[in-house]
Amino acid sequence: MNFMLNTLPKIPLCALVCLTFAVSGCGEHAAGETPAAASAPASGKTGENTLQITADQAKEANVGPVESIAFEHKREATGYIDFNQESAVQVFTPYQGRISTVRVKAGEDVRAGQVLYTVLIPDLPQAAATLISTAGILKQADETLERAKVLAEAKSIPLKELQQNISDQQAAEGNYQAALKVMTLFGLDPKDIKVIEDKHRLDNEMPVRSPIAGRVTSRAAAPGLLVQPGNAPAPVTVADINRLWMIANVPESELAAYHLGQAVSVHVQAYPDKTFKGEINYISDTVDPNVHRIALRAVIKDPEHLLRQQMLASFEISLGDATRTVAVPVNAVARETDGSFSVWIAKTPTVFTRRSVTPGIHQGDSVEILSGLKPGESIARDKALYLSNLYVTSGR
Repeated sequence: MNFMLNTLPKIPLCALVCLTFAVSGCGEHAAGETPAAASAPASGKTGENTLQITADQAKEANVGPVESIAFEHKREATGYIDFNQESAVQVFTPYQGRISTVRVKAGEDVRAGQVLYTVLIPDLPQAAATLISTAGILKQADETLERAKVLAEAKSIPLKELQQNISDQQAAEGNYQAALKVMTLFGLDPKDIKVIEDKHRLDNEMPVRSPIAGRVTSRAAAPGLLVQPGNAPAPVTVADINRLWMIANVPESELAAYHLGQAVSVHVQAYPDKTFKGEINYISDTVDPNVHRIALRAVIKDPEHLLRQQMLASFEISLGDATRTVAVPVNAVARETDGSFSVWIAKTPTVFTRRSVTPGIHQGDSVEILSGLKPGESIARDKALYLSNLYVTSGR
């Protein structure tokens, strides 16, 4: 202690006197006028739920009337973009073989029935030969039966011979249909089979066609690659990218707000100013027991092909027409320590009283007030949390 006293700087006596006057209010201001600062009212609690602030603080509180605005009742959620799996096809070869040629590239648009790649099938020439043979036999049997019918009507041949011709024609028809079925197992469409039958073409190269119109979203095919049905990855995948899916998970507590056919507006970060339209086409029948959320799916229209698979997306669903209700700026509402919400009502330009309110939905910079306020009442439109803190700290 002696050390601290000895190390203090020496202050002249006149300075000590002036300092004492400044602290005690003596001197020039004590004997005469009171300074302007001393006449300004202090900020702090003046009663139960009542607070007085300075004029400068009142300016920052932005005192103004309670308004009513039209609130659009919406629900929001986040999800991701995916291909429409009902219009996305992994195009496998229907028969084992080696790829001969690849006719498309990834990102290329294709039409339904377009050849994507061809496969060399060792068994195809034999099946084609059987088809050609049975088709010839059937044609001959048909012609023989027609002649037999004419002769039988003229009683030029016995009935037994006519019956034999009918039996031969039926056998030829059965053999032809069996050969035809075998050709379809190779994945050939009727046009390909007709060419083989009419032109007697024995080719071991089988074309694999796209079953839908869309875009090639992936291509694993390459000449010489051994492929077989269902062996992943698919040589080519084609998807309709005009209509995509957005998949999201929503809280089970909001399930009643959603229904099939509901219109949605989707936004992605890549195009913040663009809105994609769609509608809900699926709501899951099960709830995830870990997070208690329900999956739903919306079909999104994308005619410009801007969306990509696995893009993060957010969507809004309108739950009805907009309704006009009491609203205040977000900063006009303070969350109290007990979890309640309150606003500060202006009784005079510098005196405010705290009132509990029930907030509703947010829209932009405004919050809906379900109870506790009426339009036209004057409130602190800003700094509500500051006023609540000032009330608590000044009351200690």
